[in-house]
Amino acid sequence: MKFLLIFIILLVGCTGPEYEKEETIAVLEGEEITAEDVLWQSSLEKKPEDIIKSFLKQEVVIKEAKNMGITVSEKEVEEKVQEEFPGADLTRRFEAYGNKDFYREQASLLGVSPEEYYETWEEINYTRGLYWDKYFNEKFAEPTEKNLESWAQKVDEHGDELFNAYKKEGKLEMK
Repeated sequence: MKFLLIFIILLVGCTGPEYEKEETIAVLEGEEITAEDVLWQSSLEKKPEDIIKSFLKQEVVIKEAKNMGITVSEKEVEEKVQEEFPGADLTRRFEAYGNKDFYREQASLLGVSPEEYYETWEEINYTRGLYWDKYFNEKFAEPTEKNLESWAQKVDEHGDELFNAYKKEGKLEMK
């Protein structure tokens, strides 16, 4: 009995918080961000606090990019996709990814098919990536092979500074 009690305590202590899709995890400049917003990009099964923090840092950078007048068009997203998968349609791109378990699990959580999940995930991922790239290329110029490591460090530090500034100024409230 003692073993069972210890096991249950350890199990509960190690599983971390679970999030309902509709649950508000943060408010960024008055806009609610839900667990579902994160689930369209990432799983919340392992280290959810780290995943959420990373997602919110991206959101802050995207907000800053938009404030600077940076935009990302559907055409740019499609060009980026075709750059990585020349001539491939959605089905072929989906099939190109080896491990489909992530897409199946996320699709199940969100009540869509794995292909529908992948299509939305792909659009979100490429759009966010383009905002991120444009913002940091504007801030620090495009990286070169020579300065890639120091550039990446600047990007990481700047992202942390923005995130912390938004929290401190009350622009970002984490729940």
